[in-house]
Amino acid sequence: MERLTLESLQKQAYDVVVIGAGAVGCASARELAARGYRTLLVDRGDIGAGTSSRSSRMLYSGVGYLAPDFPLWQIPFRFIALWKRFLYARNIMHCRAELVADMPHRLTKHSFHYPFRKGDRYPHWLIDFGFRLMETLTSRGVPLAYHKVSADRATKKSAMVASLSKPLSNVAIFEEYMYDWPERICVDTALDAEQRGAHILTYTKVTKIERCNEIWEITLDDQAPGMDVQVRIKTRSIVNAAGPWVDRVVGGGKKEENRVLGRKGVNVMVRLPDEWRGQGLEAFSSKGEPFYVFPWRDYHFIGPTESLVTDDPDNIHVLDSEIDYILGEANFLFPDLNLSRKDVEHCWCGVRPMSTLDGKTVSLPVRAITDPDMPGLITMTGSYIMMHRHAGRLAAQSIEKCLGKRLAPAKGMIFKANNAKSEKDIKQIIMKEHVVRLTDLIRRRLNDGLNIDLGFDRVEEISIIAAKVLGWSEVRRLEEVANFKEDTQRVYRKINT
Repeated sequence: MERLTLESLQKQAYDVVVIGAGAVGCASARELAARGYRTLLVDRGDIGAGTSSRSSRMLYSGVGYLAPDFPLWQIPFRFIALWKRFLYARNIMHCRAELVADMPHRLTKHSFHYPFRKGDRYPHWLIDFGFRLMETLTSRGVPLAYHKVSADRATKKSAMVASLSKPLSNVAIFEEYMYDWPERICVDTALDAEQRGAHILTYTKVTKIERCNEIWEITLDDQAPGMDVQVRIKTRSIVNAAGPWVDRVVGGGKKEENRVLGRKGVNVMVRLPDEWRGQGLEAFSSKGEPFYVFPWRDYHFIGPTESLVTDDPDNIHVLDSEIDYILGEANFLFPDLNLSRKDVEHCWCGVRPMSTLDGKTVSLPVRAITDPDMPGLITMTGSYIMMHRHAGRLAAQSIEKCLGKRLAPAKGMIFKANNAKSEKDIKQIIMKEHVVRLTDLIRRRLNDGLNIDLGFDRVEEISIIAAKVLGWSEVRRLEEVANFKEDTQRVYRKINT
């Protein structure tokens, strides 16, 4: 459908307005529309342009969440804490199975390795038990295919394992999934929500939220280029799904303490030996933090960093020191690689919205926060792309408690966007998928933005097509090309440019 105008919403009233068109916001709108609520999804930018576009791209099994964050000798006395971790990890495994079943076209399966060494942070039996526990009790027909082999056997089977620093005790081999296109998952979900009856309005900023006579009034400002429109709309409830920005939404429910704290993760894309293609590795860094090597087409990306940040996520960028740290950890794992900055194709970072509880950051669970002083305003925190549908259901359940149940779920559809190459295909996408800017088209509607050149090779060709469909002047087209290049360099920092 074509983009709505703010003027068309002036006299509209909604049951729910969802703020934030990332994975959680899109899933919430999809779930709410399916349950019969009149729903509006708004975002100050494009669909999936924030944290969801800067993820680790991994549909993680969740086994790592079983690891206790307290000394192992306390395990017999911390049963409740361990039980909560098991429930959370089980939920992740269930979400994993759901996405594998529903969107196989958006996932790729890879063989991963976990090296066991003497002196590891966790006992080998504990890691082994965790994998087998999750596979036996929670896999729902999507196995981890976990098995442990001797170091010699793994070395013969995998060139990646053969290059690991020695000595190795054993090596675990298991299957994990990668998102082939996280941004497109958000777009697909938003379009599904629209098919179920939701309205979508991108490039629309929430500048004020007020409670008036048991109804919420929201002020919306048009952020699209060349637009200067402001309207106020009414809604019975609100889902604040702005990710790491939830506490920055004006009138969005924040009180004394933040509901989220940001955890910054940096990823670095490199070209590793050809014989490693398609293989991944999970391990721990020298600081005892998770460290991975993820396959990505003919390349790999490595990371992440794990650091808490309090600055506006808009101002968070990849630092040289973070690149050097990741490269150093990779060289420690694989002594013969000798990676340096000249080997970096590009890098990116995201800020995960970690829930807080009693002023402390917690890794779990996903939360739908309500406040009796602000009835009908729900704030979503602590989610990941892999749990976006679960988060959407939590949001919908909270709205049901507030507004009551509605109609039986409406049926939507699963979108399977093709790798559009022809001008006709691109025109259809522009007209039907809420494209406002050139960056929206290249990075989040076409998969050119995922290529190693990040879409630069077709930017002129695609911009000419977009200009024809959207009626851009030559000046506007050139502005959009410049904006695409600037925004791509901001999000995906290229070292050698």
